Formats: sequence, C-alpha cells, structure tokens
Amino acid sequence: MKIDIRKAFYIALAVGAIFVGCNKWTEAEAIDLGKTDLNGTNKTDEYYASLREWKNTPGLPQTFVWFDNWNGVSPTGENSLRGLPDSVTIASNWGGHPKFDLSPERKADMEYVQKVKGTKVVVTLFSSHVGDDMPDDPIYNVGSSSDEAVVRPAIRRYAEAIYDAVVATGYDGFDWDYEPTVCGCTGAYLWQNVVQRRIFVEELSYWFGKGASDPNRDRGGRKAAKQGLLFLIDGEVGSPNTMGEDWLTYYVDYFVHQAYGSVTTSSLTNRVNGTINKMTNWINQGFITKEEIVRRCIVTENFESYASSGGGLLVQSSFVYVGTGAHAGVVQQIGGFGIYRPTFDYDQGKGDYNGSPEYYFLRQGITNLYRIYNELKKAAE
Repeated sequence: MKIDIRKAFYIALAVGAIFVGCNKWTEAEAIDLGKTDLNGTNKTDEYYASLREWKNTPGLPQTFVWFDNWNGVSPTGENSLRGLPDSVTIASNWGGHPKFDLSPERKADMEYVQKVKGTKVVVTLFSSHVGDDMPDDPIYNVGSSSDEAVVRPAIRRYAEAIYDAVVATGYDGFDWDYEPTVCGCTGAYLWQNVVQRRIFVEELSYWFGKGASDPNRDRGGRKAAKQGLLFLIDGEVGSPNTMGEDWLTYYVDYFVHQAYGSVTTSSLTNRVNGTINKMTNWINQGFITKEEIVRRCIVTENFESYASSGGGLLVQSSFVYVGTGAHAGVVQQIGGFGIYRPTFDYDQGKGDYNGSPEYYFLRQGITNLYRIYNELKKAAE
C-alpha cells in the first residue's frame, strides 16, 4: 500500500499528541474567553483530517456531552459546539431550544464540527409518550394500552417520524432519555408500560444503530434506512427493574449511564453489571459478549450539581471494568465518559489544565480516557 509521507507525518503527530496527554485534541479551538472568532483557526487541514481519521478508529472509547446553552452565534466554547475540546466525539443537542428547527447559526455550527472535526451530533428526546416532539397524529392516541395490535402501528409510525426528523435536520443519531422511576411521574407510558417500551426499542432499532444496517434483517416493509446513525439510550439503563430482558439491546450503540455522583469504581461496576445482567439472554445466544457490552457503556457526571468539584468524573473517565462473581475474568475499559451540561465547566477560574483554563475537568477526563486506552492497546500489542 502506498502511503503519502506528508499524511503519515500528520497522523503520527496527532497520535503522538494523544500519547502525551491528548493536548492537541483536548484544547478548545479558538475560544479565548469570547474574544476570538471561531470561524478562524490556526490548525491545518492535515491536522483535522488526522483528527477525523482518529475518531473513526474501531473500538475507540467516546467522550460524550449533553450540550446546553447552545446558540452557535457567540464565539465562545460556552455557546458553540466548535468551542468544545477537539476530542469530544459525540455531542447531543439537549436543552430548551428547538430540536428540529435549528437556527441558521446552530445549523452552521453543527455542520462545522461534523465535517471539520468529525464530531457526531445527536439529538436527545425524552419520548415518554407516543408522539412526543412530533406533529400530532391521531394514531398516537394509544394511552396506556398494552395491546400490541393497537400499540405497534402507533409506535412504528412514531419511530419512523423521529428518524425522518433526525435525517432532515442533519443529526448523526438519536438518544432516548429513559427515566421511568426517577421522574416520579405517572402516565409516562412509553417509559413505564413494559409492552410499549419494548416495542419502542425494537422500532427505533430499524432506523438507528446496528439493527438499521443488519443485511439479514427483515424490515417488514419499512423503507431503507440511512446507514451509520447512532442509537443511544441514556438515563436509567443498568438500574434495577428498568431494562427489559426482551429488549433488542444488542442493536443499541451506547448505553449512557447517568452515574451522577458515583465516585467509586464499585458503584460504577454495579451499574455496568445491571446492564450486563439484563442482556444475559443475548449473551447466551451469542448475539453479544460481556466485553462488548462494557465497550458500549458510557458513564456520565452531572455538572449542574458537581461542576465545582468535578464529582466522580475523574474516576469515571479512568474506569476499567473488572468483573467479579458471574462476570469474573472480564477486564475491559469502559466505552466512554461524559458530562451533563458541560458549560458549567467552562471558565471555572480554577487555573490552567495543559495550558488552557476552559473545560477544566472535561479535558482532564479526556486525558484519562485516552491515556488508559493507549496503555491498554500498547500492552495488548
């Protein structure tokens, strides 16, 4: 294979940056406390090409954020996806602003990080009722029904409507925020009705994640899906009595655990164990391995509450799962770490981390995650 020497140099340079602490790809781009124009950059095309190539590395752990306070106008990392550290791999549109009617500024900001930095941008919806966030349709009025003949057509149409909106807006995937018990609510049937939520996961899997591209899967008359869209479920995955054993969870790309306040490896282990245990049937049938499940688990911290201290973020970003009991022998780095509302970490005034004050804890977590990834990779080789 012929290798372009110039390209090889930049790839080596970029990979080297990861080994020495991820400096090059963890420094926020041009965010000098709002004084620098984010449309400008002092980084080269070769740098960004290497960054995009690195983000496509098979098995790469993910750095995930639920991004809020997004306007795409203000030239600061606090308000723009472009100002996030370069090594952020998945950013979700979370917050009070529109999800499918993006302003021109938000649209341009999203397209920039997708095309230039290789960042995946997904959208988070609660989807606690059939039809939430989609145009009204009488078919969605299924209430609390558990009759599959009634529920299936409604949820099938709803899942496809979400897919159509995601594609039309230009997102890279969908994140279902699933919180059936902590919400303290009643009537959230898509969360709390065991039939509805099982069908919802199945129907989503025809449009997002690995199930959308399974060549051996009968789509049952559904149109072809765009390939490569991410399927994430966040919230109470891994918590007791939430995930169904009959969910088609082996099609989900990432389980994003709201491990808020978890500052010990034992608490993180218990959370991942909960996900593995609920997927025992699929493990036994050979659809997925325990190691692969761990690689799909992302653990996250709540910076609305823990920004000043970092909470458990530095433990979470350093977490390597070591199975015990029924899972003894499984040793696997977590699939990633993340932050809910990272803008609380922006310009905390805690001093510099690797030469920059922005995203003080987030960039330390990024350094932890990819340092361990490279150490384990080197040891395996």
